[in-house]
Amino acid sequence: MVMGIMVSGCKEGGRFEISGDDSTPPGVPVFVESEPLPGGARIFFRPPADHDVLYIEASYLNAAGKTQRFAASFAAGLVDVYGFHREGEHPVELCAVDRSGNRSTSIRCTVEALEPPAVTLAKSLDVLSSFSAMLLKWENESEQPLYVWVDFTYTQKGVRREHTTVFNTNQTEIRTIDSLKLFAGEQVSVKINVRDKYDNVIQAKDTAIVLLVDELLPKDGWTLPDAGSIKGGVTQVSGLRMEEVIDDVIDIDVINYFSTLQTAPWSLIIDLGEEYELSRIVTHQQWSGYNNGATSSVVDVRGNLYRGNNVLTYNLYGWDETSQSWDHLTRCVISPPLVISDGDYTLLGKAGDMFFIFPEEPQFSKPTRFIRYEALSLTGKSISEITLYGRKAQ
Repeated sequence: MVMGIMVSGCKEGGRFEISGDDSTPPGVPVFVESEPLPGGARIFFRPPADHDVLYIEASYLNAAGKTQRFAASFAAGLVDVYGFHREGEHPVELCAVDRSGNRSTSIRCTVEALEPPAVTLAKSLDVLSSFSAMLLKWENESEQPLYVWVDFTYTQKGVRREHTTVFNTNQTEIRTIDSLKLFAGEQVSVKINVRDKYDNVIQAKDTAIVLLVDELLPKDGWTLPDAGSIKGGVTQVSGLRMEEVIDDVIDIDVINYFSTLQTAPWSLIIDLGEEYELSRIVTHQQWSGYNNGATSSVVDVRGNLYRGNNVLTYNLYGWDETSQSWDHLTRCVISPPLVISDGDYTLLGKAGDMFFIFPEEPQFSKPTRFIRYEALSLTGKSISEITLYGRKAQ
């Protein structure tokens, strides 16, 4: 009984083995029709009658001079082809391949493609001036993996700088290139192309922009209303070391953070002392107070960063003196980053988490003297520092 099963199994497996004795090519597949796809086509075929046909291959020569090959089982009846650099008609060759690796004579067919995803993204791409930064916006409804290749140059303190940044994207996004320390009126030359995995390069932008300029707001005039006081129907949070949120010291090298026992949402109100127009907010998280189960002799370099009691989602409001009410400015979500080692968390923690007040259309806010930081994270009870950028009210 066992011997019979083993022999039978060997014979069945032999049907799929490559035979060195077979040198006869299979018959030619029959092209039936095609349907256009974004940057590609779906090709319907009838396989040849040969019993040993394994798959049907579709191939074409792309714009870079390289052959692109796509294959599907002979039984599938269709094969999808991608990577065309433009919409319209394209020649494609079909052939059959048998289990011995023999290839049939190729037949040529003409298929039609819709606009490639890289072209669609390139048409939608926009570059906006932001505060010491560039904002890139694009649409990628196809959700195909694409690469946005940004080459930019500028002059900084008399020295010409050249940089390249590459974004990997499969969705509609807004991305930022920041930390460009330029003065008012200085230009950044920007050239952008979009690439796909089929060696297509689509030129998208060749332009120059002037970055917006803001300033780090001084904290020497900032104060905190008393815990429990009310402004605009909102109660000031209570907790330990509230003043450490505005002392310009972050909780990395020394213990320096505010902590509350209140459950989110809770609000921290800051009096800026004068009216300012806001552009950016930077928050620093609590690092200390989390040992992840380690003994006291083990140093946890990550600490509490991006977990534990830290606030990772919050709203920011400005006070509207005219209406005597809080004006919602932005909602910020701090996503835990992908890092190589825990030491990278410390570097990110020291840098802080920066958000533009108006991320899609960079601009200054209306003048405000008071801000309200509203913590939304359900487990968030701590924050180390709040920093603002902007300018004095015009």
